Amino acid sequence: MKYPLTVFLLICFLHSFGQFAIVSDADGFLNVRADGQQNSKVIDKLENGHLIYCFEKKGNWTNIDYTKAAKELNGYVYQDRYKLIADFPEIPITKESENKIVLKKEDIAITISQSAFDKRKHKFTYIKDYPDQIELIDNQRYWGTDGGMPTRQFEKIEIRTGQKTLELPKSALDGLYEPGIYNAVVNYDKVSDTFYIQMMNSDGAGGYLVLWRVEKGVYKDRLVVYGF
Repeated sequence: MKYPLTVFLLICFLHSFGQFAIVSDADGFLNVRADGQQNSKVIDKLENGHLIYCFEKKGNWTNIDYTKAAKELNGYVYQDRYKLIADFPEIPITKESENKIVLKKEDIAITISQSAFDKRKHKFTYIKDYPDQIELIDNQRYWGTDGGMPTRQFEKIEIRTGQKTLELPKSALDGLYEPGIYNAVVNYDKVSDTFYIQMMNSDGAGGYLVLWRVEKGVYKDRLVVYGF
């Protein structure tokens, strides 16, 4: 099943406007500034390897979103202090079915699948002044709908390299709904043995982007952003 044309066009727009990246600085860290100017106040420091999402540039400076200590933050970094995830070699999609895709290259295979959302298995907290709008699912923030009931969820993300298989833990998928598995992109950094899995997910109004990182056979972290 293919994603709708409108979602496809939105994905193209987002990729032309912003991209995921990792901090990569010769000093081992970079300064995050309040504005895109050399003399702007330093508001944070990010170490090499920190995941960021890059928006538009302001001269030689890039506006970014990132998370730190469970907080969603924003600032500006110098344009040559990070590396785009898209610069790493991509593993192509080789098979698609109604609820599953497979990406494969040489002895690497990544399987991503989805299933119907079963509301009977979840607990919902509704917004007090808008009792038909969901605030939390299973006492957690969630992504994918704008207050409505999700219809689809991730079932599994599995990485197989040779004879070794890793399945991303439940915590990596929690709170992420309306997956857009057919637009998944996987990049692999062979030097650090790191997989980067990203996709844009949406029910139309609740669009978001997610990037998962798996390093040396171990799930490390994820970054979720609105992307616009």
